[in-house]
Amino acid sequence: MESQFPKVLRFFTLLWLFTAIGLFAGVYVPQPMILPISIVTVILLIIVMVSRAARKASKFISVLFAFLTGITLYSLLNFYIGSLGGKLVLLIFGSTALIFIVAGLIGYNTKRDFSNWWKFLFIILIGILIFSVINIFVGFSDMMMIVLSGIGVLLFIGYTLYDMNQIAKKVISDEEIPLVALNLYLDFINLFTNLLRLIYHLKRIFDDD
Repeated sequence: MESQFPKVLRFFTLLWLFTAIGLFAGVYVPQPMILPISIVTVILLIIVMVSRAARKASKFISVLFAFLTGITLYSLLNFYIGSLGGKLVLLIFGSTALIFIVAGLIGYNTKRDFSNWWKFLFIILIGILIFSVINIFVGFSDMMMIVLSGIGVLLFIGYTLYDMNQIAKKVISDEEIPLVALNLYLDFINLFTNLLRLIYHLKRIFDDD
């Protein structure tokens, strides 16, 4: 069985290319537009993951998702660069890449099959999403956000292990390649944003002391 990983990796790289284009476009996007664009990205993600018909257009939708994510990421990075400094944000990005690569290599090369991880990871993901929505209305303390972000970091390390393991163990059709690459892309983005949030709230606590 020929591995589809090189094709997945090429599409994963393509998604990052369009993310970079989105980052540059984000310079010209007014701040009030960021929330509507964020909502559109979530809707696109739900459509491509749930609708079988939409999966036929998964290449286009995945690329569009990466482009729109780049636009919203520009605004997010501006906030964290202002709060943490550019060098620390760059260090966090590098740390994310290192963690992602190590977790990916372990998941891909292990003899174990992590198929049974899916339910456990999904339950934790739903829990984090629920708490994130509550946080919008309530506003958790820095300590609570550190706990939530720490769980998020562990969750997406787990998802990276799982997704790379499934690439190694399962037969992937050409039609599935964009979605598999998108899963890896989401693992990296979410790992990065959770690490940023974790360091940001840790810094706030230390600055208050």
